[in-house]
Amino acid sequence: MTHRRHLPFRLTAASALVLLAHGAVAQDEDKTAQPEADYAPLVVNLSQGYRIAGHGNGLELGLGYTADDNFMFGQYNGLSDDGAVLIGNLHWQGFSNSNSQWRVSMSDLGLDTREGRVSWSNNSKLQFSLGFDSQIQIRNNSGETPFRGSGAPLRLPDNWVTGSTTGDFSQLQASLHQFDRELERDKLFAGVELRLNDSWRLDGNLSYEEKQGTSDTAGAMYVDASSGDAALLPRPVDYRTTEFDLGLAYGSGKLNIEGRIEYSGFNNEDDILVWQNPYSSRYPDSAGGLGQAPDNEQLRGRITGQYIITPSARFQFDGSYAVTEQDQDYLDYSINPAASLSQPLPRDSFDGEAQTGTVNAKLWLRPLRKLDVDIYFRGRERDYDNPRDGYRYIRGDGSRQPEQALAVYNTSHHYLSQTTGIEASYRLPKRSRLQLEYAYEQIERENAAVEETEEDRFTLGYRIQPWNNFTARAELLYGNRAADTYQWDQRYYALLDVELINATPDNQRYINHPELSQYHLANREQEQGKLDLSWLPAQEWNLNLSLLVRNDDYDKTYTGLRYAYWERYHLSASYNPTQHVSATLYGGYDRFESEQMGRAFRGGGEKDAFAVYTPLPQASDPDRDWRTDITDSSVTIGANLLWQLSEDLELEADYSFVDTESDQEFRTYGAADLAPEDLPTVDTTLHHFVASGTWHMRQDLSFKLDYQYYRYSSDDWALEGVQANSIDKVLTFGARNPNENIHYVGVSAVYSWQ
Repeated sequence: MTHRRHLPFRLTAASALVLLAHGAVAQDEDKTAQPEADYAPLVVNLSQGYRIAGHGNGLELGLGYTADDNFMFGQYNGLSDDGAVLIGNLHWQGFSNSNSQWRVSMSDLGLDTREGRVSWSNNSKLQFSLGFDSQIQIRNNSGETPFRGSGAPLRLPDNWVTGSTTGDFSQLQASLHQFDRELERDKLFAGVELRLNDSWRLDGNLSYEEKQGTSDTAGAMYVDASSGDAALLPRPVDYRTTEFDLGLAYGSGKLNIEGRIEYSGFNNEDDILVWQNPYSSRYPDSAGGLGQAPDNEQLRGRITGQYIITPSARFQFDGSYAVTEQDQDYLDYSINPAASLSQPLPRDSFDGEAQTGTVNAKLWLRPLRKLDVDIYFRGRERDYDNPRDGYRYIRGDGSRQPEQALAVYNTSHHYLSQTTGIEASYRLPKRSRLQLEYAYEQIERENAAVEETEEDRFTLGYRIQPWNNFTARAELLYGNRAADTYQWDQRYYALLDVELINATPDNQRYINHPELSQYHLANREQEQGKLDLSWLPAQEWNLNLSLLVRNDDYDKTYTGLRYAYWERYHLSASYNPTQHVSATLYGGYDRFESEQMGRAFRGGGEKDAFAVYTPLPQASDPDRDWRTDITDSSVTIGANLLWQLSEDLELEADYSFVDTESDQEFRTYGAADLAPEDLPTVDTTLHHFVASGTWHMRQDLSFKLDYQYYRYSSDDWALEGVQANSIDKVLTFGARNPNENIHYVGVSAVYSWQ
């Protein structure tokens, strides 16, 4: 047995490509069997890593050593700290008698990613399970902050020197200290399954999870959105989540149906994040506050089933209905004692509720021997039952309560999505299959710029296997989404008070520019092509090629996202000459391009977006347009080798290389005061090498040596050379780009028994 922390790199690299390629061939009902390999099958067990089939119970103990602190290499695997860690994995399966069975599985016992499960079953009629699952996420820990406190108000040092900009903070450097941005999840769970008889089954699950640590957020104190005194803040996280579900299933020859009730309760131990204001330009000795995620509950019922009408007709159904509630008490409008309040909150709590229903139904028919037809419907509706009130909130704790006209209103966004489609598949000569699918989707929204969108999607697919060792698949997709008339003022009317609306000129009643189309609501033509080839030129070879090209054209959009383009080319080759050697080589190239248009303008009289005569206000002037062209590309190369040198010695090696590049270029159209510069190119490079050797000293005892080399570097301009006080009105963490050069070594002994 090896360690779970190795798996993400193998499964997302060579192994993933090979498994996907084989899986694609195996899913066809008229497939040709793959040549049988003469080596022992390799079993992938997500909780315990790789093990050779035939090995049963096992205990692994050892020590691992990470050479340096890091946050990219150990982001999710628990190896972020330098020093030694315990390697501990256990898999045990035992029979107490002929009718009952115990299973115990534990992995990563010396890490923060440990997990385990103990289960007992009685002749497959009754089964209990208990377990735990821990996870960790490490973010960029190179940042520093002058704030002190965790869970309590974030305070500045007693000798802090305030100022109107970050350059005035003379005690900043002396006050900075590092903090860990780490989140840990610890989950306990239990489950039971009872077979009442041959047709009925009852099962239930209960889990409790705690998520704790320190994340980050941003807060600001300001009078209006045009100027603010901002700071990045360490944010304590202390969440509790309880989940429970109970299901009853019935299965017979023709009918299979299951009903399930699910409950989820979320509790945030921190209602508010409070921080001391480091600036002097608002209210000296004041504080800001940010409300945190509120407590909430959800109850959901779900029914799934399948009924075999005849051998050539089958009906499937999946429906659910969920109610989510949130009634946590409101915080005060402001925690700033200098803020002036003239009107209280309209209510003590939001007391909101949302109902979500889903329906998925499919009718499968075989009217002819070679023809399969699927007729399906998918629906989703989200409905809100919330009181609507006006809130005279204090902006950023840094001003007086606004007048009644500046109150804002909470808005419900009801949503209804319905998709109806039909898919036909016809088997042709030479083990080929032609597929044609049409889907019609209609989405209705409330209090959105577009009330309804309609989309037609056509998909044409063809698969052929002219020879036993060659399979080709091609797919073409075309989608056309049409939107209702764009109501650019809808959000303005839904959000603001009627007094302010009446006092605002007609040509300024918008929040987003009238020509700005939100991409998910805009007209769009989508074209996509896919090609997958699988070839076995010899019994020991397997070659796979995957291509994808997609283009999204927002042909009616002038301002906003105008087009997006993807292309992907992936190739893999695996070689298995004997039962003792298996090798895989893969490579890929991905590219994404997009174009977005905007317009720069001020408020007041310059906000008129409808003037047609010169001199044009800024909002109407096309010379004030700007455009950004974004290009992201990545190259992936990797190789994997499994080699059994002798009966007692096995070697494994895996290497992956990823290089990404991101460019953002800007263009303007004549305005003299608009001269943006292209953003610097961001390059990110990863090298990851994993090697392991196993010596089977005897049948029940083996020794393992694991080694990893991890090299990660990035030059993101958002971090490069940016200090805590580099921006006048934003106090940052001054975090650095990751530049990691990590070595890991693990030594362990594996004792196994049948």
